[in-house]
Amino acid sequence: MQQQESPTILATYDPYATLSLRVAEAIKEQLKLAPGSRLGLPTGRTPIECYRILSQWSKNGQLDWSKVKAFGLDEYYDVDESATFLRFLENNLYCSTNLPAGSRYNPLFCDNYDEVIANAGGLDLTILGIGTNGHIAFNEPGTPLDSWTHSIWLTESTKQANSEFFQGTIPEHAATMGIQTILGSRKIILMASGEKKRKILQAALRGPVTPQVPASFLQSHKNLLVMTDFDF
Repeated sequence: MQQQESPTILATYDPYATLSLRVAEAIKEQLKLAPGSRLGLPTGRTPIECYRILSQWSKNGQLDWSKVKAFGLDEYYDVDESATFLRFLENNLYCSTNLPAGSRYNPLFCDNYDEVIANAGGLDLTILGIGTNGHIAFNEPGTPLDSWTHSIWLTESTKQANSEFFQGTIPEHAATMGIQTILGSRKIILMASGEKKRKILQAALRGPVTPQVPASFLQSHKNLLVMTDFDF
């Protein structure tokens, strides 16, 4: 596929704490503009500080989550409940907010995640990270453009990147929003932190659009904001 033109906006905020604050501010603004927003939310190292900031604002009464619907991007199969992404979001964000328990969605616990999202009105804002192999959510290299929420076997590089979170067997199998699920979001913020992400971000945004770099599909999105803590 050929590289496509898109209205991608690039913004650099150094250090990581500033990047995290700017993403948190974008989420705060979204909730103020649309209190009933549907959010796609990631896990992992990159959004932790952003979630800490949002948690503090929520405890201080600066944010109201009572009408929000939150959709986790992905989830492991066959792991202890304490290691799930649902638990990660609960511990790092949800527990500090007034987000209703019934508005916390996860792809592993919905029979048709895409239908649930569509019936809720579609995603308004999705926050993404990017893997060093170009994955977004758990859409690993080779994932086709026309994919919806699906099960996937994780690549060796992804398993190794996540190994520090597990003392025993590293999960190999996950459920994830598909490329089409993500592209359906009205706005996307791609958050990239650390020099090790520079090369793959270059490939994703300025290289050819290819299933081998799933993040490259974002080039076609009409409202993409890429936020980094390194010059790009």
